[in-house]
Amino acid sequence: MPKLDAIVYSRDATIKAVRDYYAFLTTMYLNEDAIATPPEEGWPSISGADRSRLAELGKSDEVLSLLAHLPYLRSDGDQNYLAHGTFDSYFADWREMIGGLVEGKSTGDGLKMITEKYYLYDISPPHIISLTTGSYDVPLFVLDTKFGVISWPNCPDGIRDNPSREPIEDDTYEYAPRNGTERDDWRHDRQTWAIADFFEVLKDQFRTLQFVPISPYTVSGVYYLWTQQLEDMLSMVREIYQEHGWPDPDRYRKRECLDAIQKALEEKYPDEADFVRD
Repeated sequence: MPKLDAIVYSRDATIKAVRDYYAFLTTMYLNEDAIATPPEEGWPSISGADRSRLAELGKSDEVLSLLAHLPYLRSDGDQNYLAHGTFDSYFADWREMIGGLVEGKSTGDGLKMITEKYYLYDISPPHIISLTTGSYDVPLFVLDTKFGVISWPNCPDGIRDNPSREPIEDDTYEYAPRNGTERDDWRHDRQTWAIADFFEVLKDQFRTLQFVPISPYTVSGVYYLWTQQLEDMLSMVREIYQEHGWPDPDRYRKRECLDAIQKALEEKYPDEADFVRD
C-alpha cells in the first residue's frame, strides 16, 4: 500500500484526472455536451468573484483555484437532464454553486451542508472539498489538497474489501479536528486513495459493470439492490452491455447499446423507462 507521505498533491494532475474520468464516461454512456470545460483563465464565476463572498465557504486559496479550473458535469440546463457521475449520485457543479453564492442566492453554510453533509460541514478544514452533492445518502467524495488524496466515507464493502487500486495505508486523522462526537466515526469507515487512483477505481467499477448506466443520465449499481425486480433489471442491462462489446473500447457500440437498453426497459420495466431519455 502507498504511504501518505509518498503522495504529492498537484493541481494540474488533479484537473487531468477529473477531465480524463469525464471523458471515460462519454465512451460508455454520457453525452459529450454534458461536460462543461473551463476557459484557460478559469471559470469567471469563481476566479473573478468577490473574495469576501468566497470567504463564506471557508476554503483555502488552493481549493478555490482548483475549483476555478475543473471541468464539471453541467447543472445549468434542464434540471430533469442532470447526469449521474457515479451510481445514484451527482458531481457538484461548483462553477454554478459558487456563482449562486456570489449572487446571494445561497450561503456558504448551505453549500457546505449539501456537499459535505452531516459528517463534515462545520468541522472540515479549509484544504478539503467535496466532489459530490445531494441528499444524505449520496456518496461523499472528499478531495484533500493538502495530502493529495480522496476519501470515500461509507465506501461500499464490495469496493473497500476488494479495491482495484491500492488504498493509502496511513490512518489520516488530520482531515478534521476530533470533536468528541459520533461524527468522528466517518474517519473509521472510509477508504482513501491517491487522487488519480481514486478515479481509476471508479472507472474499474464501470468496466466491471458494478456501476450500471441505464441511460445517458442515470447510473445504478449492484451494491444497494433493494428489490428482486431491480436486481433482475440490472442483470438484464449488464448483459446488454456485454452483448454490445463492453468493456472493449474497440468493440463497444455505445449508441446501439443505449438504444437496446431503452427498448428493453420499455418492454420489460416500463416504470424504470422513465429514467431513459434521448
